[in-house]
Amino acid sequence: MKKFKIILAALLCVIVVLPFIACGSAEDENTGGDNPANPDSGEENGAPVEQTDPNAPDLPKIDMGGKTFTFLTYKDWGGESVDQDIYSEAATGEPINDAAYKRRVKLEQEFNINIRTTMVENHTAATDAVRTAVMANDTSYDIAVTAASSFASLLTGGSYLTDFKQLAFIDVEKPYWNKSFYDAWSILGTNYALDGDISKRKLQCVWIMCFNKGMIRDYNLDTPYELVKNGTWTYDKMHEMARAAARDVDGDGVMSLEGDDIWGINYTGDTIMGIINTSGVKIAEFDSDGIPVLTVGTEVNLVKLARIYDQMRDHEYSIDTLFKAGGGVTGIGDVDIFAENRALFLACAGHNVQGSSEEDANNTQGLRDIDVDFGIIPYPKWSVSDEYVSYTAGNYHNVMAIPKTNEDLDNTSILLEAMAYEGSRELVPAFYENLLKTKTARDNESEDMIEFIFGNLNYDTGYLFDFGGIGGVFGYELSTNLRANVVSVIERNSGVWGRAIDSLVDEVAKHE
Repeated sequence: MKKFKIILAALLCVIVVLPFIACGSAEDENTGGDNPANPDSGEENGAPVEQTDPNAPDLPKIDMGGKTFTFLTYKDWGGESVDQDIYSEAATGEPINDAAYKRRVKLEQEFNINIRTTMVENHTAATDAVRTAVMANDTSYDIAVTAASSFASLLTGGSYLTDFKQLAFIDVEKPYWNKSFYDAWSILGTNYALDGDISKRKLQCVWIMCFNKGMIRDYNLDTPYELVKNGTWTYDKMHEMARAAARDVDGDGVMSLEGDDIWGINYTGDTIMGIINTSGVKIAEFDSDGIPVLTVGTEVNLVKLARIYDQMRDHEYSIDTLFKAGGGVTGIGDVDIFAENRALFLACAGHNVQGSSEEDANNTQGLRDIDVDFGIIPYPKWSVSDEYVSYTAGNYHNVMAIPKTNEDLDNTSILLEAMAYEGSRELVPAFYENLLKTKTARDNESEDMIEFIFGNLNYDTGYLFDFGGIGGVFGYELSTNLRANVVSVIERNSGVWGRAIDSLVDEVAKHE
């Protein structure tokens, strides 16, 4: 289990370690006498020595004179806004809200500042607002938060953003920043995008796999926890177990979403990208010059993709509950079939932990609310010899950027560094402990798995940038057209995707 104990160590080190460091050993107490300061006792002249967090940022003590920092934010697909993470007006008793409130008040007092947000309707409106403000030399926004699916538009048509390397007090090597995300956006060595523990959004985008523990027992199947631990939780193993669990309960010879039929795998057209990535397939990767190169069409990847779509679209045991065969949406919620004890595996993401308040959302029901005895594991790896790697729903990810009109980069970088650090101490633990561990994960094994999954994040550059609408091809088109040949689809679209990459690289080169 050692390799699964990754993520919370840094987050909880202050809470766990300080009470014990402050206490001297029994041996010290017995030999004390004339020794006024024992370096091993945690005391100096009889007084406790204050311990410091090694991950704490080294920031100047500065009075910013009442400056107001404004974050441009947007309402996301579920009707939620990152406003809750950045600006919480008052404590309400809701853990994440209160963590954000506590952080805001602390930093406003520490630096003599005001933190405010301006929210627009959606992520495209956010990118439009940045573009309009910069073109008009409008300094209304100090920091902008938009979504990965529209962020790349800010790298074209003009110079709208500031490279994060110009922000002197941001240290992307610190654990409260998402360094792999930062690197995944680094075209030609530029860094206009960043993400970290300022917001919980990245955690909501992480792919997680749920399994029905009752079915595992009833059908005498291998325990998924043990499969993960011994390295045998693979793509083939998932399908083997899924076939064994599927049941045509009403005996009509047709597997149906309605009624009582039991499915082996419940996925959605977007979560199939998680299966693809954790199987070792990336749409694009950077070459040595920092230029994205399509890698999805290699011989190895094509073999994997052909198998993935052939088997995931086998409606004898595996079903996409979001998109209908032939086109359109089913109207069924992401977790609804699983919530009815009618699926062995549910391929989903962190945002499915809590249901959306929007009536037309496809995740109105959350995992924390369902009456199912389930566990949480990572998406499967391709083969036993591979390592487990976690990915996220890249194009749903938040992206933080600095508009070109921000002329106070030093103070902005001090604030963002402090917010990310305090978020790692308050906001992220609130997400883990209160939403995942306490209210969703039903056993200690799932807690271990969660720590591993969320501490092992990687990104597919091609999926983040969504070159030429590539995400829609692998999600909607190949999920709804059951006769589509994945190799032919890739060959037909590769030219479009390649030209989209070339165009973006040319635009970024103009800004260097």
